[in-house]
Amino acid sequence: MKQALKYWMMATLALPLSAYSDELPKLAKPVDIPILLSGNFGELRSNHFHSGIDIKTQGRTGLPIYAAEDGYVSRVTVSPWGFGRAIYVTHPSLGITTVYGHLLSFSPKIDAPVRDRQYAGETFSIDLEFAPGEIPVKRGEKIALSGNSGSSGGPHLHMDVRDTATGETMDPLPYYKEYIKDTVAPEVRSIALYQEDGFGTVSNAPDTRVSAKFSQPFVAWGKVIPAIKAYDKMSNTTNIYGVKKLSLDVDGTTVYSRVIDKYDFNDTRAINTLVDYSGGVRNNSWMMWTKVPESNPLSGMIAADNNGVINIDEERDYKCEWTLTDEHGNTTRLPFTIRGKRMPIKETGYVGDLLFYDGKNTIHKDGISVTFKPHTFYDNVDFTLEQTPSPEYLSPVYSIGTASIPVSGEYMVEVRSDDAWGMNPEKLVFVRINGKRRNRVDSKYENGVLTATPSALGKFAVSVDTVAPVITPEMPAKWGVRGKISMIIRDNLSGVKSYIGKIDGKFALFELDGKTGRLSFVMDASRFAKGTRHELEVVVTDNCGNAATYKNAFKW
Repeated sequence: MKQALKYWMMATLALPLSAYSDELPKLAKPVDIPILLSGNFGELRSNHFHSGIDIKTQGRTGLPIYAAEDGYVSRVTVSPWGFGRAIYVTHPSLGITTVYGHLLSFSPKIDAPVRDRQYAGETFSIDLEFAPGEIPVKRGEKIALSGNSGSSGGPHLHMDVRDTATGETMDPLPYYKEYIKDTVAPEVRSIALYQEDGFGTVSNAPDTRVSAKFSQPFVAWGKVIPAIKAYDKMSNTTNIYGVKKLSLDVDGTTVYSRVIDKYDFNDTRAINTLVDYSGGVRNNSWMMWTKVPESNPLSGMIAADNNGVINIDEERDYKCEWTLTDEHGNTTRLPFTIRGKRMPIKETGYVGDLLFYDGKNTIHKDGISVTFKPHTFYDNVDFTLEQTPSPEYLSPVYSIGTASIPVSGEYMVEVRSDDAWGMNPEKLVFVRINGKRRNRVDSKYENGVLTATPSALGKFAVSVDTVAPVITPEMPAKWGVRGKISMIIRDNLSGVKSYIGKIDGKFALFELDGKTGRLSFVMDASRFAKGTRHELEVVVTDNCGNAATYKNAFKW
C-alpha cells in the first residue's frame, strides 16, 4: 500500500496546475500557421531543462505573434542573450503566465513604453515589470513579431506557460495538443548498464557502460544502474525531442519512473543528475540513467526504489523493460535482460578529500582556498585540489575537482597574491580552461586576494587582459543609403561588459545580438534629422576596463 501511495503522489505532483480541473482551458494559437515544434518541454540541455516549447516559424522572422488569452503584459525583457526580446502576459482568470521569446519586435503599445525607458536609462538591455492595468491585452491580439533574438539557434517562437503564483514552468503542450499531430512513438538509440563502483560489476569492466544489442543480456553482479539514450519524435517533422515519461520495470515491478511536465527554475541545473554527467562531459552523449543522488533535488519528478540502483544478488535472469511515453500517449516498450552471475567486485577508495553534499566544505592548499556551501554537490564526492606551474598564466593552473562532477551553482575560490602578481588589479581575470578555450569567471581583487565564483569544476588560472575590444564596421559606405548602422564587436578574453553609441552627441539605441556580436542601429527620423551629415561615436568596454572607440561620419 505504501508503494502504491508513493507512485500516486509522484504522478499527482508532476501534473500542471490547471490539470487538476476536469479540462484544460483552450489557449489561442500564438501563430496563425500550422504548429510544428523544433523543441519540446523539459528537453535535456546544457545545465538546464528546456522551459517551454519552440514553435517553428517556417524559417522566417516577422510572423505575427498573438496573446493566448485575455490578460495583461506583466513583464518585458530585452537582452543580447537568453530570450532576447520577450513578453510575459499574465492571465489572472487561469492562474498562468505565458511567455513569448526570441521576438523581432513588440506591438506599438508595448514597444513605446519599453523604448522610452531604454532611452531614459541609455541602455538596450532592460527588464521591466508592469502593473495589471498598464498594458491590457485580449485573446488573439497581436503583441509582437517572431524573430531570432537572444540565444536563438534560428528563427522560431519560444513559448512558456508558468504558474503565476509559484513561478514554476509547466509543459505548454497539453494546452496546444489539439493543434499538433503526433502519431510517432519515442525512439530508443541505445541502452547501457553501469556498475556502482565498489558495490557492483558488469562483465566487461572496467568499461562501466555497455552499449549492448537489445537482444543480448547484460551480465552483472551487485549494484548496477540501467541507462537509456532515447528521443521523442513527432509527425510531419524530422526533429528529435526529449522524452516526457520514462519508467523501468524489473521482474514486473516498476522500480523507477520519471515525468517531466513541471519544474522550479531553481532546480534546473539538477538536470545533470538525470544523466551520466561524467560520460556526457567526455563523449558529449547523454545517457539517461535511473540513479538518484542523495540530495534528491528532483523528487517532484521522480519515484525510485533504492535511489534507482538495482541489486543483482541471484544467479538468474532479471527481466527488465523500459517504457517511454509522449504527451499524445504514443508508447515504446523495450525489454532487456540482466543476467546475474557471481563475480568479484573491485574495492574502491577515495584518492582525495571526501566532501559531504549537505555540509559546508572548505579546502586550503598553497595559496588557494575553495569553499562550497551546503548542497553545492548532489552527492558526496571524492574531491582533489591540485596545481601545476604554467608560463602562460600569472598563477599556476588550478585543478579544482574534475569537470565530470556536476555542481548546483556557484562556489567561491580565493587566490592570494599580495602584489596582484605585479599587475594592475583591474586587469586581472580568472579564467576557466577547457582545451583551447578560455572563459572568464566573475572575480574581484581586494586586500591581496582575488575572489572568483565559478559555477563548474575543472581547470582554472589567473590571467591578465590589457587588450581593448575590436570594433569592425560593416559596409559603412552604405549606412546612409540603408538607414542602418552595423558593426561587429569582439573581445579577446574578459568579454564585452558594456557599449554605448551616440549620433551627433546624443544616445542612440544600438541593439546587440550576442550570438553574432553584431551591433546595429536603424536611423529614427523622430530623433535624428534626415538629409544631413551625422557624426557617429561608439565606445565598447570589456570586463577589465579596456575600451575601444570608433568614430565615423555619414550622410542620411
